[in-house]
Amino acid sequence: ELFYQLALMKFNGVTMAMLGNEGVDVMAVIGQMLQFEEDLNSSHPKKITVKVSKTNIDLARQATTCLAEKAPMLEEYFSIKFEKRQVQTVQKKAIRTLFLTGLPVLLDGHSPQPHALPIFLLRLATEVNWKEEQPCFEGICRELASFYAEAPSDNTAFLEMEQDDSNNNNGKGNMELVGENAKRYIQHILFPGISFLLVPTKQNFSDGAMLKLANLTSLYKVFERC
Repeated sequence: ELFYQLALMKFNGVTMAMLGNEGVDVMAVIGQMLQFEEDLNSSHPKKITVKVSKTNIDLARQATTCLAEKAPMLEEYFSIKFEKRQVQTVQKKAIRTLFLTGLPVLLDGHSPQPHALPIFLLRLATEVNWKEEQPCFEGICRELASFYAEAPSDNTAFLEMEQDDSNNNNGKGNMELVGENAKRYIQHILFPGISFLLVPTKQNFSDGAMLKLANLTSLYKVFERC
């Protein structure tokens, strides 16, 4: 919700951060992500292939074409910058492909997680209603929010989980699901942003995500009586 509100507040005025290494090949990362998901869901999940199937290449090409068509609007209003460049294939053929070169700065000190980028690009192309203006802008803000809210991945947390599993037989079950990187991100970036920038919605209170502990206006009235 925080990043959704930030995307709305900074609409058409957000600072852009340029990506290093000349950006990200959009079609390549979407295709590899689709292939990885397909391999994980296959009957041989341990067999992860490097080569992307024709079906996944076609799906990645469709998503890339959609993003290329919407690139001017995405850059103007959301600071999501795409550039077309000429690259050489393995067969030494020159082709033009789409690169992601810039992303918005929604919260100072925060950078979205690279591991969440492929699914963000795919959902941006396939889950946004591009035909109607208001649903379109809302959908883009929602996808940005999901992307930016992704917590840092920390391999040490998974290693500790495996170690704890091996120690369970000895009665040692001190498993932590959140790694140190994620803890620092939550403590020093996310929580301060929530406390100063988030405007709670009625749904936040109704679904139990937030609890009202005190009302300063009411407290001031009590002090005035005293």
